Amino acid sequence: MSRRMFALALIAVLAAVLVGGCTDTPEESIEYFMKDFYAAYNAEDWEECLAHIDDTNNVGESMIESMLTMARAATGEVTVKSVTNISVTGSTATADVSITHAGGSETKEYPLVEKDGAYSLVFNDGRWKISWPYV
Repeated sequence: MSRRMFALALIAVLAAVLVGGCTDTPEESIEYFMKDFYAAYNAEDWEECLAHIDDTNNVGESMIESMLTMARAATGEVTVKSVTNISVTGSTATADVSITHAGGSETKEYPLVEKDGAYSLVFNDGRWKISWPYV
């Protein structure tokens, strides 16, 4: 019986260490967030993509999904090369995201931009979201 209690106590301690030690900086969270968005984009999981978007201009989910579908058809799968120049101010942030995609016979690299050369992000519902529209 004491082995069982020891094992349960050890599991509880390890779980507490893992949970307590897994806090990401806002910059790390934004980098993971952007990579997760593009993983959903590559999988054509529009519901998951929409969960990453804050529709600040009320464009509407069907319009955004239509735009994402057309973009995905044009680009094919994309690879996030880098997420740089992350700037966080309270519940808003910007980040330059450089991707490559195979569009036809060539691979292109470019940052996707909004007004000032970066994605605009907002912290909403406990997570970062892309402010739409971002182009």
